[in-house]
This record gives sequence, structure tokens and C-alpha cells, in this order.
Amino acid sequence: MGDRVLVRGLTLVYNADSDKLSALVDGARKLLRLKGCTLCSITHGVLGEKPEWRSCKEELGVPVRALHRDELAQPLREAVGDQLPCVLADTDAGPRIVLGPQVLERCRGSVADFRGRLKTHAAMKSLALPT
Repeated sequence: MGDRVLVRGLTLVYNADSDKLSALVDGARKLLRLKGCTLCSITHGVLGEKPEWRSCKEELGVPVRALHRDELAQPLREAVGDQLPCVLADTDAGPRIVLGPQVLERCRGSVADFRGRLKTHAAMKSLALPT
């Protein structure tokens, strides 16, 4: 792997809170096609987790966990800063942002686009995902 940093897992951080009211509001936004958390639109549809997202997670080859902004412990909060939503690479050197809000916005809710951008941006940042 040369000088690439091994990714041991991925942490998705949604720009939403974890309470039930927030989940209902997010579902209503999807139904009404209003702008909400761009990462939510990639991983979830109106009725829950997208089947293509489930498949993508399995194919990534690393553990994937999802957190809401109100669930972040201080070290992750510091790594994320104001970059919500985002995807963090969990490495031995600590968490690193792989995809920030602007890149996630360009995915336009597409799991396939997300996966392609994840691989591209990881490589650009010298992060090694399993093949």
C-alpha cells in the first residue's frame, strides 16, 4: 500500500438529530422533495434504508457506522467541525474527513455516485480502502 493510510472503518455523520421528531421531519421532507440532509438522501428513502445502500455497505469491506450530529463525542466533533454532513475515515492516526458536504451534495442522492466519489476522494487523500 506504500504511503497510503489504511482505512479501518467509515463513520457517516448525518446533519440531523437522532430523535423521533427529526426522523419524522426528514421523512416528510423526502415525501415533499424538500432539501434536507444530503447524506440521508443517499442512504435512506421514505421507508427507511435503501436496499442499494445496504449492498454498498457490504461491498466496502470495512465497518460502517452512522451517527447523527447530536451523537458525536468530543473527538469526533472536533474532527467534523462545521463539515456536516460528512463521511469520516477511521484510521490508526484518528478520524479524517473523506467526503464533506459539497461532495455529498453532488451525489444527488445516488448510492452509485457516492461510492465512486468515496473511492476517488479516498485515493486523493492517500487513504487505502480494501479492494
